[in-house]
Amino acid sequence: MNTAQFVLDNAELKPKAVKAILVALHERGETVSDILEFVTELEARKIKVPRVAKKAFDICGTGGSGKARINLSTALAIKLSKKYCIAKHGNKAASGRVGSFDVIESLKLPVGDTPEKVKQQLTEQNLSFVFAPAFHPALKAMAPIRQSIPHPTIFNYLGPLLNPVNLTAQMIGVPSLTVGEKLADVCAHLGKNAVIVHDTAFGLDDVSIGGVTKFWMSRKGDKNVHTGAFFPEDYSFKSVKNFKDLAGGDVAQNQLILKQLIEGKAPKAQQDFLAINEHIASDFFARF
Repeated sequence: MNTAQFVLDNAELKPKAVKAILVALHERGETVSDILEFVTELEARKIKVPRVAKKAFDICGTGGSGKARINLSTALAIKLSKKYCIAKHGNKAASGRVGSFDVIESLKLPVGDTPEKVKQQLTEQNLSFVFAPAFHPALKAMAPIRQSIPHPTIFNYLGPLLNPVNLTAQMIGVPSLTVGEKLADVCAHLGKNAVIVHDTAFGLDDVSIGGVTKFWMSRKGDKNVHTGAFFPEDYSFKSVKNFKDLAGGDVAQNQLILKQLIEGKAPKAQQDFLAINEHIASDFFARF
């Protein structure tokens, strides 16, 4: 039995032992091999969505920035679905403040919590908020353990890698250069079409509107990871210097900001933050 199997099989039986392992992995630093081991094990246990008769994409961040930030990827999914079929994989907050589904549920947006619902939503609406716990029963017992740990765990790496929809490509946001490098190697090993982005200015798992965005790109059939960086000004956006101009808050505040973003009525800094992420994601998805 490997570490991933032990953790998944013993979350209910031996929660203290499982918690100790997750904390130890974090303190040591989760390796590419660790992540691949967990992905492989969870892939074998997940409930899959039947193939949809069109290309599907995801924009999912790992979370873990620890900042009071807006649920940008939720607004981004809604915007992108006007042009692309978006299967937005996500969850309620585990180690952070407000997860995407905390806001989605409060707004009564349709949630894909069965394979049939997800397929129907993608087919008819070009958008599904895919509720991760419904497709990963092996992780149900992990929730209280993750919530008891005051920092991200290996499961923060895994969320973007386990979408039950057969994806064509995805954009993954990461909160640090270290996480970006690891996930890029994992995506290359798994043969995923993925662009991984990190906001170096504010430490967010998004394309930056505050400074340099570092990116890593993997392509199916290419074992190499391609890297680069760019500024907001490269795409005619003005850099935002103060994180407070982008900050979110509790569910109610983020719900209001999300509505404003979708309607194009949010403050300029927040609207530009959404726009540059939409531009980069759309440019990448258009290649497939």
